Amino acid sequence: MKTSSINRKLFIIILVFVCLPISIIGLIWYETSTRTIEQEAIQSNQKLIRQTNEYLDLYISNLENMTYPFVNNPQIQHFINSKSLNNYDFFILAENIEKDLFSQMIYGRQDIVGISLVGKNNIQINDYTGVKELINMEEIRKRNIDLLQTTDKLDNFNIIGLHQVGSMPVLTITRKIHSNISYLYEGLLIIDINLNQISKISKNLLTDKSKVYILDKKGQIIYHSDKKSLGSSFSKDIMNKYLNKTSNAILTDINKVKKYIIYEHSHVTNWILVAEIPRDQIIGNLIRLRTETILLGILILIVAMAVVGGFSLTITKSLSYMQRLMRKVESGDLNIEISSIQDRKDEIGGVFKSFFKMVRELRRLYEEIQISKMREHELELKQKESTLQAMQSQINPHFLYNTLEIINSHAIVENNPLISKIATSLAHMFRYNLGNAKQVVTLEEEISHIRSYLEIQCARFRHLHVDIQIDEKELARIGTIRLTLQPLIENAFLHGYQNHKMKPSYIGIHGEKKLSYFVLRIQDKGKGMDPATMEDYNKAFENKELIPVSAQENSIGLWNVHQRIRLVFGYPYGLLIKQSSTESGTLIELKLPYIEEEKQCIV
Repeated sequence: MKTSSINRKLFIIILVFVCLPISIIGLIWYETSTRTIEQEAIQSNQKLIRQTNEYLDLYISNLENMTYPFVNNPQIQHFINSKSLNNYDFFILAENIEKDLFSQMIYGRQDIVGISLVGKNNIQINDYTGVKELINMEEIRKRNIDLLQTTDKLDNFNIIGLHQVGSMPVLTITRKIHSNISYLYEGLLIIDINLNQISKISKNLLTDKSKVYILDKKGQIIYHSDKKSLGSSFSKDIMNKYLNKTSNAILTDINKVKKYIIYEHSHVTNWILVAEIPRDQIIGNLIRLRTETILLGILILIVAMAVVGGFSLTITKSLSYMQRLMRKVESGDLNIEISSIQDRKDEIGGVFKSFFKMVRELRRLYEEIQISKMREHELELKQKESTLQAMQSQINPHFLYNTLEIINSHAIVENNPLISKIATSLAHMFRYNLGNAKQVVTLEEEISHIRSYLEIQCARFRHLHVDIQIDEKELARIGTIRLTLQPLIENAFLHGYQNHKMKPSYIGIHGEKKLSYFVLRIQDKGKGMDPATMEDYNKAFENKELIPVSAQENSIGLWNVHQRIRLVFGYPYGLLIKQSSTESGTLIELKLPYIEEEKQCIV
């Protein structure tokens, strides 16, 4: 029952934490990658269409530039300005124009099918030697006359559209020619070109299933990869959609097949280059890859669940055996037979090894119960003895305080205020030292203690001047460590005065309020400290880490005070020796923190 429960839990864990996340991540990956690939494909095709459109613009511009020599050519001007020519003169002029101008264009370019020059004097010259079949020239002459009559509506250079020359579809372009005499447009150059060059340029866009076609501004198809569609037209609505933007990509259904229609509008020719690309052609490989990935993932999950199921069975079997052994131990049977399962090199083997070790330890502890009871009795006796010693340690300070009170009373009776003052100060000091276990105190408590200490020292040294300048209102807000000022002042008496056989003359305690800390300065006017020793101390004091200073044993009190403050309050609080010289003595600066009222009683 338990085994099947664990297996079921493992199955749910794999389903929730493996299968579900992989499915969600796979779906997100598929959607994101599909969009990304589609966008990249669209952008790539848009770039290709844009380049193709530029090649078409360049091709038409070359055709336009090729017609410039006709405008001011003397023979052309003679042709359009002659109101009447006899047959012989017309023959000679036509032969010269065909030989000098038309032949260079026709034989120099394979895309030109024929050239016509038409004048308003109702004469025209035609050269269609590039056509490989018999054609009806009357139809061409009639078309030329029709185009000449629309000259006023045409620009200097025009792409007229698609026409037929025999069985060949051609693209007709025109160039208006003005007279150098009247400065009016008196002639029209008409050039018919085949679609071979346009087809070569447009083939860069063709793939197996895509279609490419070119629309003129009227919506007529002037080129199509399927020749059967040449000459057909698109509706005005579709043309307005195409002309609305310079370029775009539209996803649409054509004959139940989703296709991207990518188009580019040329401002040079007013043509619209369109490519129809099936959507499957863009993402077909991705769909196949997605299917293969999903199948592979399902296979991996099945194998993983089978492996995990078999592994969980071995774990649950071992746990069941462990459960039976533990029931024997619970019933008090510690004679457990050691199994070879502890020799396994995995965590299960480690658990069984620890279990058998624990059983052996329990047997050993069971045998030591009587010895433990004897030790317990011995500990009770020692505890009672410790209680008696604690009571004795409380009695001794009280005896000392009572004795000092008796001395103070006799001093008052004998009218000796000095002895009374010393006894009172000494009693205050002992109460402060022994009567309170707090580690962190306020500066107010520490100053009160040091006043008692200095009163005793003033009784010893009559010429000692004590200068305490501290704002009493700030003392309760400043924290310090218990018994930190007394070692500093004792250090001043000992090393500043007594070791140099000088009488103590001055002890100054000054306070200064800073923005984030309080500075307490202790100054004497003794001999001062050796500069090298002062430098060693300050290096140790300014270091963030508590690295002990290498000083003499009788000067270690400064480091102890600094260490106690730094351990409790942290950096940057602690000591710093500001000055030390023969003339001005030693000045020690102590940085202390401001404390909140609720933290003033920290033990």
